[in-house]
Amino acid sequence: MNKLLPTYALLSVVLFFGMYSCGSNDANTSRATIIGTWQLQQEFSNEGEDTPFKEFPLSPCEKLTTLEVLVTRKFVENSYYEDFGTGGECIKHTEETRGGWKESDGEYFFSYDKKNLLSFTKSDAILKDGNLEITVVYNDPDVGDDTTLKFIYSRMQSTN
Repeated sequence: MNKLLPTYALLSVVLFFGMYSCGSNDANTSRATIIGTWQLQQEFSNEGEDTPFKEFPLSPCEKLTTLEVLVTRKFVENSYYEDFGTGGECIKHTEETRGGWKESDGEYFFSYDKKNLLSFTKSDAILKDGNLEITVVYNDPDVGDDTTLKFIYSRMQSTN
């Protein structure tokens, strides 16, 4: 028994430090958050469940679109378009897209204000490779099927 005591002590020390280091890494790792200002980078869509996503090319003006995700569980999207009547100037849409968000087990769910043109049947978001990917599904009466849109935003750097 005395010969096994150093082995048990060594095993106990290794297990203790193994559990301590795992616990401290988890405690010190800050969870990624969606709170902040994001800029639109890419947009994808499909027309029906079994069709592949296709990238929807964005103009430089559309890439000025920002999504501000607030700590108050609200969000505001400001979108832009190119006004050809004024020589191609980038114009901000007069109405902002607004809504709320919630988190459940590391997944984010967006709900849009009712006055939006489209009624989304599903909307969720994930953080992937430092980007915010928002997926929305709506019933498209022109196609007669659900259409899925995916928006990819990158975090804007703070100017503070």
